[in-house]
Amino acid sequence: MATVAGDPPRDRAAAAGPLPTLTPEDDRILAYASAIGREFDFDLLVRATGVDEEALSERLEHLVHERVLRERVGGDRFAFVSEEFRVRMYQSLTASRLRVLHRKVAEALESMHPRPAAEVVTELGRHYFLGKVAEKSYAFNRQGATIARGGQDPETTALHLERVRIDLTGFPGDRGEELADLDQELGDLYYEMGDDQRADRLYLDGLDQCAPDDVRRRARFLLARAEIAREHLQVADARRLAGEAQRMFEQQGDLAGVAAVRRILGRIHFEQGEYQQALEEGLVALEHLQNQADERTLGRLCTDIGNAFAALGPRMAEDAAAWYGQAIRHLEAVEDWLELARAYHNLGAMVGEAMPQAGLEHLEKARQYAERSRDMRWTAWTLFSGVEMRLAIGQIDEAERDNQQALRLLERVEDPIGLQQVAYNRGHIAERRGDWEQAEGGYREALQRAEQLDIAPEVADSHFALARLYYKLRDLPRARTELDTAEHGGLVRLRPSRAPALTDLRRQLEAQLAESLTSLTAPATEPPLPSSRDR
Repeated sequence: MATVAGDPPRDRAAAAGPLPTLTPEDDRILAYASAIGREFDFDLLVRATGVDEEALSERLEHLVHERVLRERVGGDRFAFVSEEFRVRMYQSLTASRLRVLHRKVAEALESMHPRPAAEVVTELGRHYFLGKVAEKSYAFNRQGATIARGGQDPETTALHLERVRIDLTGFPGDRGEELADLDQELGDLYYEMGDDQRADRLYLDGLDQCAPDDVRRRARFLLARAEIAREHLQVADARRLAGEAQRMFEQQGDLAGVAAVRRILGRIHFEQGEYQQALEEGLVALEHLQNQADERTLGRLCTDIGNAFAALGPRMAEDAAAWYGQAIRHLEAVEDWLELARAYHNLGAMVGEAMPQAGLEHLEKARQYAERSRDMRWTAWTLFSGVEMRLAIGQIDEAERDNQQALRLLERVEDPIGLQQVAYNRGHIAERRGDWEQAEGGYREALQRAEQLDIAPEVADSHFALARLYYKLRDLPRARTELDTAEHGGLVRLRPSRAPALTDLRRQLEAQLAESLTSLTAPATEPPLPSSRDR
């Protein structure tokens, strides 16, 4: 029989299983227990309810016999047999009753733990928040957020800070600056977790909280919004927001802020395939940071400079590796796991072009750091970026496994660039297996996604992959068309590492066409497979 949220506890128990025989006192005890959680300590229940120990133990014994509760070994801890029953019991209580229950549980818990351990701090934050004791909730949730962040638990950190934000809005007086700082902290946290939409809303709210003359805070929010716009390939918005932030930082003489702007502008140049300009912006940013002891920012900037050197071609690989090494040292000093994942990833992608096995080892370190920071997006990147390296050493099954695992992760986060890379890999894997139809489908999907995202390097690279595929299929006119398109799209400039393979394919293609456009069945030399792709 279906039940509704307002059903009394006994009707709810019946819906979850056989109807237990409960007294009003049982209902009261279970109400407190349901507020504590799935499991609860006997001592905490005694203090919260105020019931005599012997009387309470008798009622708990009855509830155990009725199969409502289960006694843990030792007799000092109990659990609900059915979580569904506990939830329905809890949901049947009014808001005012729940407020009282949580407040009493919190007070009892605090009296039992004058110096609470981390897990107790978390529970105190929850019960005081639900008990609407704002001052206590604010204090314990602030403490809980600090503990969770130290434990690399961003989801729990965000939960605590959201409670803090709600409490803060109810405090008397002008709390604009404190709210703005909290919006920045929460926004940065959601950005790290990949929730860009929520992060951007918090940055906008933070701007509203700032006073008009609070230039430095406003500049930080504009810079954060510029970074999100850059991530979503909204180049015009990113440049506009970064420009506004730069003017404010310069007005304040904030060299670190100016450096952060130049770093974003460099990353925009990089994503547009303007690698020399990206390098110049990175070096200017580094100059602004010479007298700053900010290991985190220096590490991230060194990764960007390494990326620019790597993108300029194999002759710059040694310089790129040196900058990645500097980045890793800076980031290890501050235990920035996510940026360490990025640095090792990009180092692996570069090294893997010439030494696939070494590249895979760097990518494995990157994956470990990504998982440590609980970032699904970078975990996926460490997987799909190794696909071409695995193909280069003949690990086709492993390449397909990693690509599929990356796809499953990317489907849970908003990352269209990653999905484009997975589609490309799917085409490459199918090409190596000799499944020409699947290969063409993968490359076509990759091309379509790259065009929608307006990523010139990926557009050119997808055309080159199609040219290589059509050459293998002896479809020489289509191969030439795709190769011409890749060249006109700037493949050599955007992907210098592709130059030898493109030149070789052009030579073989023209030789075949010159010999006879009708000799489609004549054997042809297979062009070399491309090296690992630039990141």
